[in-house]
Amino acid sequence: MAVGHRWLPRTAAAALLLLAGMATPASPASAADPDAKFTFDLTGTTIPLGVDRKRVHLRLTNLTDKTPTEVTFYVRPVELDWSSKAALIWPEGGGSGECDGDHAGWYCRIESSLLPELLPAPGATVDLPIDIQVYEKKEPYEGRFLVEAGMAWGEDRARSASKWFTLKLVDDPEADLSVVAPDVKQSARVGTDGRLEPIGTLKPGETGAVRYRVANQGRKAVSGVKATLHLPKGVTFTQPPKECAVGNDGRSAVCTYDTLALVPAGQDTDPNDSIYSAVELHSLVTVSASTKAPATLKGGTVQVEGLTEQTDVRSGPERTELPANAVAIRAADVDDSDNQDGFAVMVAASGGGGDGDGDGGSGGGGGLPITGPQAGLIAATGLAMMAGGGIMLLLARRRRTVPVTPGHETPAI
Repeated sequence: MAVGHRWLPRTAAAALLLLAGMATPASPASAADPDAKFTFDLTGTTIPLGVDRKRVHLRLTNLTDKTPTEVTFYVRPVELDWSSKAALIWPEGGGSGECDGDHAGWYCRIESSLLPELLPAPGATVDLPIDIQVYEKKEPYEGRFLVEAGMAWGEDRARSASKWFTLKLVDDPEADLSVVAPDVKQSARVGTDGRLEPIGTLKPGETGAVRYRVANQGRKAVSGVKATLHLPKGVTFTQPPKECAVGNDGRSAVCTYDTLALVPAGQDTDPNDSIYSAVELHSLVTVSASTKAPATLKGGTVQVEGLTEQTDVRSGPERTELPANAVAIRAADVDDSDNQDGFAVMVAASGGGGDGDGDGGSGGGGGLPITGPQAGLIAATGLAMMAGGGIMLLLARRRRTVPVTPGHETPAI
């Protein structure tokens, strides 16, 4: 069933974008500001024709020693023919914050009283999902869009930066893997059912888990997955899976999952069968007992690539092991810009609370109730505040829904 959206009136949306530009001026130079307090990037914007939807992630990294009190980002397609080719939309469920707008441009906002778990801790990164809905089925296409991101730290002046990104629709019927690896914040153990069980904040000498989600958003299946992991200094692998070969330093591993077949997302239609388009993997890691905490141990990475078979006989994705006459080789990948993700290991002080974020109380932490959207954006000048006054009442009725470009229905996820 398609999910509808009540659009902001076009004049109000235009005024909203004008207000946003006055409140957080965007310029290419700001993205390269040597005094920047955060960075952001968006990868995976190349899509093979025939794929209806692809999820990409806006990755924002906090470079300061405080958790921000607010994060905002704006997505602005600028090419007139976008409405017939593709649409950038925010997912349902608050995974990108509280969002509103229309097909001409939209924004999302996260604050300490609204989804505080999405605010990046000191040195940490958040991966905020954005969906690309594709309408063009036959012809390749290329178009640009602008993303402006901002962070604020209480009384500290809000910072903003903007970047241009390019959406490409290509005639390339291959696999397209992506990976997302969240920061490691919790100590964990493996339960009797084999699942991970979080047991509190991660402290020196304790064990956590690097988790990474691999998805195939292309048009061809892969017969296996190879993952290459590097851990930050002060962190080592604890109990690597049998598929993983760990380096002598204990901080690097190559994991070859020969039998992990991933089909295109469009073929993963039955949640009860044994055919998958995405999977979450994990590896247990231990923080050195000599680590001075609180600390953010940065530099962790995970990179994935699809494997396929060189064999005389065709074998389907449901196989459970490689045949004797097969060798796993790297599969073609439509867009390998999203095949790698970084992560940090967040180490709490030994005397810290069970759910704190280890930044001296400046962060949001977990467990706060969602109280609904605040009444508006911070304007840079009194004029901007006056211009936006009428819009603020309208924004108070934001709905977390997936927008639908006129003339197209967007299927529910």
